[in-house]
Amino acid sequence: MKIANHSQVPAAGFSLIEMLMVVSLLGIMTSLAIAWYGGNGSSVRQARDQQNAQSICSLCQVISAAGLNLAEETTSSLEIAKKVSQGITIEQGALKGRTFQVPNLGSEELEGAARYLSVRNGRILYEVSGKSASGETNPSGEI
Repeated sequence: MKIANHSQVPAAGFSLIEMLMVVSLLGIMTSLAIAWYGGNGSSVRQARDQQNAQSICSLCQVISAAGLNLAEETTSSLEIAKKVSQGITIEQGALKGRTFQVPNLGSEELEGAARYLSVRNGRILYEVSGKSASGETNPSGEI
């Protein structure tokens, strides 16, 4: 009679210690990556503010083409941004009854977008430099 020799075969897989080491190393690497790429988020906020300002400026041009000039009513780009955020309904012409709006902008987004807008000669302009901190335009037209 033959007796089979069943020796213990090591189980395939990772031990608990090995798994904990891998998870902890991944956690450390992730935190370093977030700190490296995330930074303080200022470039993300700047891009968001520029995009919002471009949207507001484009919408103001459409509103102006419909016969309503927002730049004549106010001289503050922040006030114009607030009006466009709330929505402007055209009351005459071919676009009568249409409401134009840049929705879902909070006060931080409106103030940020206003830095990239200026009002000059009755027109709303997008300023790439974003020098206007308050959204106000001084009488000389300089920001």
